[in-house]
Amino acid sequence: MNSPCTGLEEWREWYGLLDDRVPLYLGHDPWPLAEHVGDRVRLTVDTERDDSPVIELTAAGLRALLAGVERDLADFHRLAAAWAERHLPDHAAPVTAALSQALDLTP
Repeated sequence: MNSPCTGLEEWREWYGLLDDRVPLYLGHDPWPLAEHVGDRVRLTVDTERDDSPVIELTAAGLRALLAGVERDLADFHRLAAAWAERHLPDHAAPVTAALSQALDLTP
């Protein structure tokens, strides 16, 4: 990931961590990092500190979490689309399409 901060819209970048082992730089001050180490994923809160807190989980566990993220975002999108149909009938299609793109729901 090249961006200095990671947002919700970049959730698919985590697959690059899993599949291609591309580290994810998640922001600044502190300097968090996600990296694939062996069969685990390590999340370091602040790479500038030797005593930084670290969270570790299995790569399979992260893949399952990402599947949940995709389901939750798709469910949210469906609810938002239904809301747009009721409240913005003349603009529902472009609003729904824009939300889909913003949430990176179109592979």
